[in-house]
Amino acid sequence: MNKENYFSDRLLPALLWLVMLLLLIMSPGDQLPEGPKIPGLDKIIHFSLFAGLLFLWNRAIMDKDESLPTKRFITNHLVLGIIFAILAEEMQQLAPNRSFDLTDIVANLTGSLIGTLCFYILYKKKSKLV
Repeated sequence: MNKENYFSDRLLPALLWLVMLLLLIMSPGDQLPEGPKIPGLDKIIHFSLFAGLLFLWNRAIMDKDESLPTKRFITNHLVLGIIFAILAEEMQQLAPNRSFDLTDIVANLTGSLIGTLCFYILYKKKSKLV
């Protein structure tokens, strides 16, 4: 894959997702839109944001033709996701009217795990999605 295609096809989506996530994390709590009153919606959003983030960053980092040793993949990619999931919740405390929530970290971590596993499975199957 040439550098131009790499940037637009792989790196740009991951960067945009990261910027969106950071903007949401750092937004003051009273400026976030009111969503429908669905129990657990906040956790579903956290899960989805982190699943997407890890999927896109794994896609940006991995060379499509590179072999994928399981142990290295888990240590290099999933651990980074875990660190970011916890760091994101810590950063959220810096925003006005936002607070630290342990269950948000659980949703972030679960999303990170599922995003990474989805990438891994699709990569092993040589899917066009990765």
